[in-house]
Amino acid sequence: MFDTNKTCPTCKGKMYFVNEKFKAPKKSNNKEWKIIEYLLLSSYDFRNPYCGHEQCIYFEFPKNLQEAEVFIREMRKLK
Repeated sequence: MFDTNKTCPTCKGKMYFVNEKFKAPKKSNNKEWKIIEYLLLSSYDFRNPYCGHEQCIYFEFPKNLQEAEVFIREMRKLK
């Protein structure tokens, strides 16, 4: 079991465990980091595609916070 209370050794912020498919944007890309922060706080772990019993559904990564909100609502419907 993972210790979910880890702290980043660089920034001292909370660390999140994500799927190996996660690719971090450049440090300077604040817009994309805000989207990632929203997704992480919404419990998204960056798995793509969603594979159910019958099919695999691929999602395009959200380009802004409004799309991220819709993305999270759609992912929750699939669970």
